[in-house]
Amino acid sequence: MSAQSPLNEDQVKEKIQKVLDEYINPAVASHGGFVELLDVKENVAYLKLGGGCQGCGMVNVTLKQGIEATLKEEIPQLAGVIDQTDHAGGNNPYYQPSK
Repeated sequence: MSAQSPLNEDQVKEKIQKVLDEYINPAVASHGGFVELLDVKENVAYLKLGGGCQGCGMVNVTLKQGIEATLKEEIPQLAGVIDQTDHAGGNNPYYQPSK
């Protein structure tokens, strides 16, 4: 048995937001993007990606190997993340660096 008791949903939300603020958003900001926490239900985080992340062809890699991996490392009870972003919408959905 684990020495730590599982976090309640509000505690999970707080930890996710802290990880997004301190690690994830500073990293994706270099591509003009951001990640927003929409909700947590049954240890699944529902996220919205915006800015340069919206519509990006690498969004699934970023979501699974970057965001989800980091969140699960910091919050072991987290079951996964689900992207709720409308990647086809938006005014400027994909960031292209200037040449």
